[in-house]
Amino acid sequence: MSDDKSIEKYKSISKVNFSEDRFLKDILEYSYEEKLLDDKFLKKLSYERVEVLRTQLKYYTKDESSSVMVELAENILQSIDYTIGIYLKSLENIDMIIEGLKTRSLFDMFKDGHDLIKKKILDSKKLLEGIQENKLNVNNYSYNDTIDYGILLFFKEYDDFFSAHETPGSIDYQLCIDNMNYTGVEYIYNYLEILTIENKFCQNFYATEIKELLNGYDKENEVLLINIFELVLINSLGSMICGKSSTNLNINSIDRQQIKNNLRKLSLEELQGELLNYSKICCEILEVKNKTLVDYINKATMKITSLIYESIKLNKLETVFLSFNENKNNEIIEYIDKEKLSNSVFRKLTEKIRECSTIEEKIILIQNNINSLEDLRDMLDAECLFEDEYNKYFRNLSKMEIILLSKYLSDLSLEKEEEKDWHNQLNKVISNLSEEEKADIRVIKERIQLSY
Repeated sequence: MSDDKSIEKYKSISKVNFSEDRFLKDILEYSYEEKLLDDKFLKKLSYERVEVLRTQLKYYTKDESSSVMVELAENILQSIDYTIGIYLKSLENIDMIIEGLKTRSLFDMFKDGHDLIKKKILDSKKLLEGIQENKLNVNNYSYNDTIDYGILLFFKEYDDFFSAHETPGSIDYQLCIDNMNYTGVEYIYNYLEILTIENKFCQNFYATEIKELLNGYDKENEVLLINIFELVLINSLGSMICGKSSTNLNINSIDRQQIKNNLRKLSLEELQGELLNYSKICCEILEVKNKTLVDYINKATMKITSLIYESIKLNKLETVFLSFNENKNNEIIEYIDKEKLSNSVFRKLTEKIRECSTIEEKIILIQNNINSLEDLRDMLDAECLFEDEYNKYFRNLSKMEIILLSKYLSDLSLEKEEEKDWHNQLNKVISNLSEEEKADIRVIKERIQLSY
Protein backbone atom coordinates (compact mmCIF):
# COMPACT_ATOMS: atom_id res chain seq x y z
CA MET A 1 0.00 0.00 0.00
CA SER A 2 1.35 3.45 -0.95
CA ASP A 3 2.12 6.11 1.62
CA ASP A 4 -0.63 8.36 0.22
CA LYS A 5 -3.27 5.67 0.71
CA SER A 6 -1.95 4.96 4.19
CA ILE A 7 -2.26 8.63 5.12
CA GLU A 8 -5.73 8.77 3.62
CA LYS A 9 -6.85 5.75 5.65
CA TYR A 10 -5.28 7.19 8.79
CA LYS A 11 -7.28 10.39 8.29
CA SER A 12 -10.51 8.50 7.74
CA ILE A 13 -10.16 6.50 10.94
CA SER A 14 -9.56 9.66 12.95
CA LYS A 15 -13.16 10.63 12.19
CA VAL A 16 -14.54 7.43 13.70
CA ASN A 17 -15.61 7.69 17.33
CA PHE A 18 -13.82 4.72 18.90
CA SER A 19 -14.40 4.30 22.62
CA GLU A 20 -11.27 4.25 24.72
CA ASP A 21 -12.34 1.40 27.01
CA ARG A 22 -13.57 -1.01 24.30
CA PHE A 23 -11.13 -0.13 21.55
CA LEU A 24 -10.54 -3.74 20.44
CA LYS A 25 -14.24 -4.42 19.83
CA ASP A 26 -14.73 -1.09 18.06
CA ILE A 27 -11.75 -1.59 15.78
CA LEU A 28 -12.90 -5.10 14.85
CA GLU A 29 -16.43 -3.88 14.07
CA TYR A 30 -15.08 -1.01 11.99
CA SER A 31 -12.63 -3.25 10.13
CA TYR A 32 -15.40 -5.73 9.32
CA GLU A 33 -17.76 -3.01 8.06
CA GLU A 34 -14.98 -1.53 5.92
CA LYS A 35 -14.11 -5.05 4.63
CA LEU A 36 -10.60 -4.81 6.02
CA LEU A 37 -11.15 -8.13 7.88
CA ASP A 38 -13.46 -10.97 6.82
CA ASP A 39 -15.62 -13.51 8.70
CA LYS A 40 -13.01 -16.22 8.56
CA PHE A 41 -10.36 -14.05 10.15
CA LEU A 42 -12.71 -12.79 12.85
CA LYS A 43 -13.54 -16.37 13.82
CA LYS A 44 -9.82 -17.08 14.12
CA LEU A 45 -9.43 -14.04 16.42
CA SER A 46 -12.42 -15.17 18.47
CA TYR A 47 -10.78 -18.55 19.04
CA GLU A 48 -7.47 -16.93 20.03
CA ARG A 49 -9.33 -14.66 22.43
CA VAL A 50 -10.84 -17.68 24.21
CA GLU A 51 -7.38 -19.26 24.41
CA VAL A 52 -5.98 -16.12 26.06
CA LEU A 53 -8.90 -16.22 28.52
CA ARG A 54 -8.21 -19.89 29.28
CA THR A 55 -4.56 -19.09 30.00
CA GLN A 56 -5.51 -16.19 32.26
CA LEU A 57 -8.00 -18.34 34.18
CA LYS A 58 -5.26 -20.88 34.82
CA TYR A 59 -3.11 -18.12 36.27
CA TYR A 60 -6.01 -16.84 38.35
CA THR A 61 -6.90 -20.26 39.84
CA LYS A 62 -3.22 -21.23 40.00
CA ASP A 63 -4.22 -24.23 37.87
CA GLU A 64 -6.16 -25.70 40.81
CA SER A 65 -9.69 -25.39 39.38
CA SER A 66 -11.31 -25.92 35.99
CA SER A 67 -14.33 -23.69 36.66
CA VAL A 68 -14.94 -20.12 37.84
CA MET A 69 -17.98 -17.85 38.23
CA VAL A 70 -19.34 -16.46 34.95
CA GLU A 71 -19.03 -12.91 36.28
CA LEU A 72 -15.33 -13.47 37.03
CA ALA A 73 -14.65 -14.91 33.57
CA GLU A 74 -16.42 -11.96 31.95
CA ASN A 75 -14.39 -9.51 34.05
CA ILE A 76 -11.09 -11.16 33.09
CA LEU A 77 -12.16 -11.18 29.44
CA GLN A 78 -12.84 -7.44 29.65
CA SER A 79 -9.36 -7.02 31.08
CA ILE A 80 -7.88 -9.00 28.18
CA ASP A 81 -9.70 -6.87 25.60
CA TYR A 82 -8.62 -3.68 27.38
CA THR A 83 -4.96 -4.80 27.46
CA ILE A 84 -4.90 -5.76 23.77
CA GLY A 85 -6.61 -2.43 23.03
CA ILE A 86 -3.79 -0.61 24.84
CA TYR A 87 -1.31 -2.28 22.49
CA LEU A 88 -3.35 -1.51 19.34
CA LYS A 89 -3.67 2.15 20.34
CA SER A 90 0.11 2.37 20.48
CA LEU A 91 0.25 1.75 16.70
CA GLU A 92 0.29 4.80 14.48
CA ASN A 93 -2.57 4.17 12.04
CA ILE A 94 -5.23 1.78 10.82
CA ASP A 95 -2.87 0.01 8.40
CA MET A 96 -0.46 -0.85 11.19
CA ILE A 97 -3.35 -2.04 13.39
CA ILE A 98 -4.71 -4.35 10.67
CA GLU A 99 -1.21 -5.57 9.90
CA GLY A 100 -0.65 -6.33 13.58
CA LEU A 101 -3.92 -8.25 13.88
CA LYS A 102 -3.07 -10.29 10.80
CA THR A 103 0.55 -11.09 11.59
CA ARG A 104 0.66 -11.39 15.39
CA SER A 105 -1.16 -13.62 17.84
CA LEU A 106 -3.57 -12.06 20.32
CA PHE A 107 -1.55 -13.58 23.13
CA ASP A 108 1.62 -11.74 21.97
CA MET A 109 -0.35 -8.50 21.67
CA PHE A 110 -1.77 -9.12 25.15
CA LYS A 111 1.76 -9.49 26.58
CA ASP A 112 2.94 -6.29 24.84
CA GLY A 113 -0.18 -4.48 26.04
CA HIS A 114 0.52 -5.59 29.60
CA ASP A 115 4.08 -4.25 29.31
CA LEU A 116 2.67 -0.92 28.14
CA ILE A 117 0.30 -0.87 31.13
CA LYS A 118 3.23 -1.50 33.49
CA LYS A 119 5.11 1.40 31.92
CA LYS A 120 2.06 3.68 32.15
CA ILE A 121 1.76 2.82 35.86
CA LEU A 122 5.37 3.94 36.42
CA ASP A 123 4.82 7.10 34.36
CA SER A 124 1.66 7.84 36.37
CA LYS A 125 3.53 7.46 39.65
CA LYS A 126 6.14 9.96 38.44
CA LEU A 127 3.37 12.41 37.53
CA LEU A 128 1.84 12.01 40.99
CA GLU A 129 5.21 12.63 42.66
CA GLY A 130 5.56 15.87 40.69
CA ILE A 131 2.04 16.95 41.65
CA GLN A 132 2.68 16.23 45.33
CA GLU A 133 5.91 18.23 45.24
CA ASN A 134 4.27 21.23 43.56
CA LYS A 135 0.81 21.06 45.11
CA LEU A 136 -1.15 24.30 45.33
CA ASN A 137 -1.37 25.80 48.81
CA VAL A 138 -5.17 25.64 49.16
CA ASN A 139 -7.52 24.22 51.79
CA ASN A 140 -9.95 22.51 49.42
CA TYR A 141 -10.61 19.02 50.79
CA SER A 142 -11.31 17.27 47.49
CA TYR A 143 -8.09 18.67 45.97
CA ASN A 144 -5.83 17.71 48.87
CA ASP A 145 -7.49 14.37 49.62
CA THR A 146 -7.37 13.23 45.99
CA ILE A 147 -3.66 14.05 45.69
CA ASP A 148 -2.57 12.79 49.12
CA TYR A 149 -4.75 9.69 49.46
CA GLY A 150 -7.27 8.98 46.70
CA ILE A 151 -4.86 8.38 43.82
CA LEU A 152 -2.51 6.39 46.04
CA LEU A 153 -5.39 3.97 46.58
CA PHE A 154 -5.47 3.33 42.85
CA PHE A 155 -1.85 2.17 42.81
CA LYS A 156 -2.45 0.08 45.91
CA GLU A 157 -5.57 -1.68 44.61
CA TYR A 158 -5.09 -1.72 40.82
CA ASP A 159 -4.89 -5.24 39.37
CA ASP A 160 -3.13 -4.78 36.03
CA PHE A 161 -3.19 -8.50 35.19
CA PHE A 162 -6.79 -9.60 35.81
CA SER A 163 -8.75 -6.31 36.06
CA ALA A 164 -6.74 -3.84 33.99
CA HIS A 165 -9.92 -2.07 32.82
CA GLU A 166 -11.08 -1.13 36.32
CA THR A 167 -10.28 2.15 38.07
CA PRO A 168 -10.08 1.77 41.86
CA GLY A 169 -9.20 4.66 44.14
CA SER A 170 -11.05 7.72 45.40
CA ILE A 171 -10.84 10.65 42.99
CA ASP A 172 -13.18 13.48 44.00
CA TYR A 173 -11.37 16.53 42.67
CA GLN A 174 -12.88 17.69 39.39
CA LEU A 175 -10.77 18.70 36.40
CA CYS A 176 -11.86 21.55 34.16
CA ILE A 177 -11.96 19.15 31.19
CA ASP A 178 -12.02 15.47 32.12
CA ASN A 179 -12.14 12.61 29.61
CA MET A 180 -14.44 10.10 31.27
CA ASN A 181 -14.12 7.68 28.34
CA TYR A 182 -10.83 6.40 29.73
CA THR A 183 -10.69 3.62 32.31
CA GLY A 184 -7.97 1.81 34.22
CA VAL A 185 -4.45 3.18 34.17
CA GLU A 186 -5.28 5.22 31.06
CA TYR A 187 -7.76 7.25 33.07
CA ILE A 188 -5.31 7.78 35.94
CA TYR A 189 -2.50 8.80 33.58
CA ASN A 190 -4.76 11.20 31.67
CA TYR A 191 -6.13 12.63 34.95
CA LEU A 192 -2.66 13.21 36.40
CA GLU A 193 -1.36 14.69 33.15
CA ILE A 194 -4.20 17.24 33.10
CA LEU A 195 -3.90 18.00 36.83
CA THR A 196 -0.18 18.65 36.28
CA ILE A 197 -0.81 21.28 33.62
CA GLU A 198 -3.70 22.84 35.57
CA ASN A 199 -1.36 23.23 38.56
CA LYS A 200 1.40 24.59 36.31
CA PHE A 201 -0.91 27.37 35.13
CA CYS A 202 -2.10 28.20 38.67
CA GLN A 203 1.50 28.46 39.90
CA ASN A 204 1.79 31.72 37.94
CA PHE A 205 -0.46 33.33 40.57
CA TYR A 206 0.07 34.16 44.23
CA ALA A 207 -1.20 31.46 46.60
CA THR A 208 -2.81 34.11 48.82
CA GLU A 209 -4.79 35.49 45.88
CA ILE A 210 -5.97 32.02 44.86
CA LYS A 211 -7.19 31.48 48.43
CA GLU A 212 -8.99 34.82 48.37
CA LEU A 213 -10.54 33.91 45.02
CA LEU A 214 -11.85 30.64 46.44
CA ASN A 215 -13.26 32.50 49.44
CA GLY A 216 -14.91 34.90 47.02
CA TYR A 217 -16.51 31.92 45.27
CA ASP A 218 -17.91 30.53 48.52
CA LYS A 219 -16.99 30.80 52.20
CA GLU A 220 -17.42 27.02 52.41
CA ASN A 221 -15.10 26.38 49.45
CA GLU A 222 -13.02 23.94 51.52
CA VAL A 223 -15.74 21.27 51.26
CA LEU A 224 -17.03 22.03 47.75
CA LEU A 225 -16.26 20.10 44.57
CA ILE A 226 -14.76 22.90 42.49
CA ASN A 227 -12.05 23.27 39.85
CA ILE A 228 -9.42 25.81 40.90
CA PHE A 229 -7.88 26.17 37.43
CA GLU A 230 -11.17 27.25 35.85
CA LEU A 231 -11.85 29.92 38.49
CA VAL A 232 -8.30 31.28 38.13
CA LEU A 233 -8.47 31.30 34.31
CA ILE A 234 -11.82 33.13 34.23
CA ASN A 235 -10.66 35.91 36.58
CA SER A 236 -7.30 36.20 34.82
CA LEU A 237 -9.05 36.73 31.48
CA GLY A 238 -11.51 39.12 33.16
CA SER A 239 -8.66 41.22 34.54
CA MET A 240 -7.11 41.53 31.09
CA ILE A 241 -10.45 42.49 29.53
CA CYS A 242 -10.79 45.44 31.92
CA GLY A 243 -7.16 46.53 31.41
CA LYS A 244 -5.58 45.04 34.52
CA SER A 245 -2.69 42.61 34.88
CA SER A 246 -3.32 38.99 33.85
CA THR A 247 -1.95 37.88 37.24
CA ASN A 248 -4.50 39.95 39.15
CA LEU A 249 -7.31 37.71 40.42
CA ASN A 250 -9.56 40.24 42.14
CA ILE A 251 -12.36 41.72 40.03
CA ASN A 252 -14.54 44.40 41.62
CA SER A 253 -17.93 45.80 40.57
CA ILE A 254 -16.33 48.58 38.50
CA ASP A 255 -14.23 45.97 36.64
CA ARG A 256 -17.33 43.91 35.95
CA GLN A 257 -19.11 46.92 34.46
CA GLN A 258 -16.13 47.50 32.17
CA ILE A 259 -16.11 43.82 31.16
CA LYS A 260 -19.81 44.06 30.34
CA ASN A 261 -19.30 47.24 28.29
CA ASN A 262 -16.50 45.59 26.32
CA LEU A 263 -18.31 42.31 25.61
CA ARG A 264 -22.07 42.88 25.66
CA LYS A 265 -22.47 43.57 21.93
CA LEU A 266 -20.61 40.42 20.84
CA SER A 267 -22.35 37.34 19.51
CA LEU A 268 -21.46 33.97 21.06
CA GLU A 269 -19.06 33.24 18.20
CA GLU A 270 -17.47 36.70 18.41
CA LEU A 271 -17.14 36.37 22.20
CA GLN A 272 -15.32 33.07 21.82
CA GLY A 273 -12.88 34.64 19.36
CA GLU A 274 -12.28 37.57 21.72
CA LEU A 275 -11.71 35.31 24.73
CA LEU A 276 -9.35 33.07 22.74
CA ASN A 277 -7.37 36.17 21.79
CA TYR A 278 -7.09 37.16 25.46
CA SER A 279 -6.05 33.60 26.39
CA LYS A 280 -3.30 33.81 23.75
CA ILE A 281 -2.05 37.11 25.19
CA CYS A 282 -2.27 35.62 28.70
CA CYS A 283 -0.02 32.73 27.64
CA GLU A 284 2.48 35.17 26.12
CA ILE A 285 2.58 37.35 29.24
CA LEU A 286 2.97 34.36 31.57
CA GLU A 287 5.48 32.80 29.15
CA VAL A 288 3.43 29.62 28.82
CA LYS A 289 5.25 27.69 26.09
CA ASN A 290 4.11 24.14 26.84
CA LYS A 291 1.93 23.27 23.82
CA THR A 292 -0.20 20.84 25.81
CA LEU A 293 -0.99 23.56 28.36
CA VAL A 294 -1.64 26.17 25.66
CA ASP A 295 -4.07 23.79 23.91
CA TYR A 296 -5.76 23.00 27.22
CA ILE A 297 -6.16 26.70 28.06
CA ASN A 298 -7.79 27.22 24.64
CA LYS A 299 -10.19 24.30 25.20
CA ALA A 300 -11.04 25.59 28.67
CA THR A 301 -11.61 29.09 27.24
CA MET A 302 -14.04 27.67 24.69
CA LYS A 303 -15.79 25.77 27.48
CA ILE A 304 -16.33 28.88 29.62
CA THR A 305 -17.45 31.07 26.69
CA SER A 306 -21.13 30.12 26.97
CA LEU A 307 -21.00 30.64 30.75
CA ILE A 308 -19.67 34.18 30.29
CA TYR A 309 -22.10 34.86 27.44
CA GLU A 310 -25.12 33.92 29.58
CA SER A 311 -23.85 35.90 32.58
CA ILE A 312 -23.65 39.02 30.39
CA LYS A 313 -27.15 38.51 29.00
CA LEU A 314 -28.60 37.94 32.48
CA ASN A 315 -26.51 40.77 34.00
CA LYS A 316 -25.05 38.31 36.51
CA LEU A 317 -21.33 38.79 35.95
CA GLU A 318 -20.68 38.60 39.69
CA THR A 319 -21.42 34.85 39.53
CA VAL A 320 -18.62 34.32 36.99
CA PHE A 321 -16.05 37.08 37.51
CA LEU A 322 -15.46 36.83 41.24
CA SER A 323 -14.47 39.39 43.84
CA PHE A 324 -12.43 38.62 46.90
CA ASN A 325 -14.45 38.52 50.12
CA GLU A 326 -16.90 41.40 49.60
CA ASN A 327 -17.26 42.11 53.30
CA LYS A 328 -13.55 42.27 53.97
CA ASN A 329 -11.34 42.82 50.97
CA ASN A 330 -13.50 44.69 48.49
CA GLU A 331 -14.29 47.74 50.61
CA ILE A 332 -12.88 50.90 49.07
CA ILE A 333 -10.21 52.63 51.16
CA GLU A 334 -10.20 56.32 50.34
CA TYR A 335 -6.80 57.88 50.92
CA ILE A 336 -7.08 61.65 51.42
CA ASP A 337 -3.68 63.22 50.96
CA LYS A 338 -2.20 65.63 53.51
CA GLU A 339 -1.53 69.30 52.76
CA LYS A 340 1.10 69.98 50.19
CA LEU A 341 4.17 72.20 50.78
CA SER A 342 4.26 75.58 49.08
CA ASN A 343 6.31 75.73 45.89
CA SER A 344 9.05 77.82 47.47
CA VAL A 345 9.41 75.58 50.54
CA PHE A 346 9.36 72.45 48.35
CA ARG A 347 12.06 73.89 46.03
CA LYS A 348 14.38 74.74 48.97
CA LEU A 349 13.83 71.29 50.47
CA THR A 350 14.75 69.46 47.26
CA GLU A 351 17.91 71.55 46.95
CA LYS A 352 18.89 70.59 50.52
CA ILE A 353 18.25 66.91 49.81
CA ARG A 354 20.48 66.98 46.73
CA GLU A 355 23.30 68.65 48.72
CA CYS A 356 23.38 65.86 51.35
CA SER A 357 26.50 63.72 51.15
CA THR A 358 24.89 60.48 52.37
CA ILE A 359 21.59 58.68 51.75
CA GLU A 360 21.06 58.50 55.53
CA GLU A 361 21.02 62.31 55.71
CA LYS A 362 18.61 62.46 52.76
CA ILE A 363 16.24 59.98 54.40
CA ILE A 364 16.12 62.01 57.63
CA LEU A 365 15.37 65.23 55.70
CA ILE A 366 12.60 63.55 53.69
CA GLN A 367 10.99 61.87 56.73
CA ASN A 368 11.02 65.10 58.77
CA ASN A 369 9.65 67.41 56.06
CA ILE A 370 7.50 65.51 53.58
CA ASN A 371 4.06 64.43 54.76
CA SER A 372 1.97 64.26 51.61
CA LEU A 373 2.03 61.61 48.90
CA GLU A 374 2.00 64.31 46.23
CA ASP A 375 5.12 65.96 47.68
CA LEU A 376 6.82 62.59 47.97
CA ARG A 377 6.02 61.82 44.35
CA ASP A 378 7.24 65.25 43.21
CA MET A 379 10.45 64.86 45.23
CA LEU A 380 11.15 61.55 43.50
CA ASP A 381 10.33 63.07 40.12
CA ALA A 382 12.81 65.88 40.90
CA GLU A 383 15.66 63.35 40.95
CA CYS A 384 16.86 64.04 44.47
CA LEU A 385 18.07 60.43 44.74
CA PHE A 386 20.52 58.56 42.52
CA GLU A 387 21.18 54.90 41.58
CA ASP A 388 21.44 52.66 44.69
CA GLU A 389 20.08 55.45 46.91
CA TYR A 390 16.60 54.57 45.68
CA ASN A 391 16.93 51.04 46.97
CA LYS A 392 18.04 52.17 50.44
CA TYR A 393 15.33 54.83 50.63
CA PHE A 394 12.45 52.56 49.53
CA ARG A 395 13.54 49.89 52.01
CA ASN A 396 13.08 52.47 54.81
CA LEU A 397 9.48 53.20 53.83
CA SER A 398 6.54 51.78 55.72
CA LYS A 399 4.39 49.12 54.10
CA MET A 400 1.56 51.63 53.54
CA GLU A 401 3.93 54.12 51.91
CA ILE A 402 5.10 51.39 49.54
CA ILE A 403 1.47 50.51 48.78
CA LEU A 404 0.53 54.15 48.12
CA LEU A 405 3.47 54.69 45.77
CA SER A 406 2.70 51.41 44.01
CA LYS A 407 -0.94 52.47 43.63
CA TYR A 408 0.21 55.78 42.18
CA LEU A 409 2.36 53.94 39.63
CA SER A 410 -0.56 51.70 38.69
CA ASP A 411 -2.73 54.75 38.06
CA LEU A 412 0.08 56.28 36.01
CA SER A 413 0.41 53.18 33.83
CA LEU A 414 -3.29 53.38 32.97
CA GLU A 415 -2.72 56.97 31.85
CA LYS A 416 0.35 55.75 29.88
CA GLU A 417 2.63 58.34 31.49
CA GLU A 418 6.36 58.21 30.79
CA GLU A 419 8.34 55.90 33.09
CA LYS A 420 11.04 57.41 35.29
CA ASP A 421 14.02 55.81 36.95
CA TRP A 422 12.43 55.72 40.41
CA HIS A 423 9.42 53.81 39.01
CA ASN A 424 11.67 50.93 37.98
CA GLN A 425 13.64 51.12 41.24
CA LEU A 426 10.44 50.86 43.32
CA ASN A 427 9.20 47.91 41.27
CA LYS A 428 12.54 46.15 41.82
CA VAL A 429 12.24 46.59 45.59
CA ILE A 430 8.69 45.20 45.53
CA SER A 431 9.73 42.24 43.34
CA ASN A 432 12.31 41.24 45.98
CA LEU A 433 9.70 41.01 48.75
CA SER A 434 8.25 37.66 49.83
CA GLU A 435 5.24 36.29 47.95
CA GLU A 436 3.03 36.97 50.97
CA GLU A 437 4.15 40.61 51.17
CA LYS A 438 3.67 41.12 47.44
CA ALA A 439 0.21 39.58 47.59
CA ASP A 440 -0.74 41.83 50.52
CA ILE A 441 0.37 44.87 48.56
CA ARG A 442 -1.69 43.79 45.56
CA VAL A 443 -4.82 43.11 47.64
CA ILE A 444 -4.73 46.39 49.59
CA LYS A 445 -3.73 48.41 46.51
CA GLU A 446 -6.88 47.24 44.72
CA ARG A 447 -9.01 48.74 47.50
CA ILE A 448 -7.31 52.13 47.68
CA GLN A 449 -8.73 55.19 45.97
CA LEU A 450 -6.33 58.15 45.94
CA SER A 451 -7.76 61.61 46.59
CA TYR A 452 -5.47 64.63 46.37
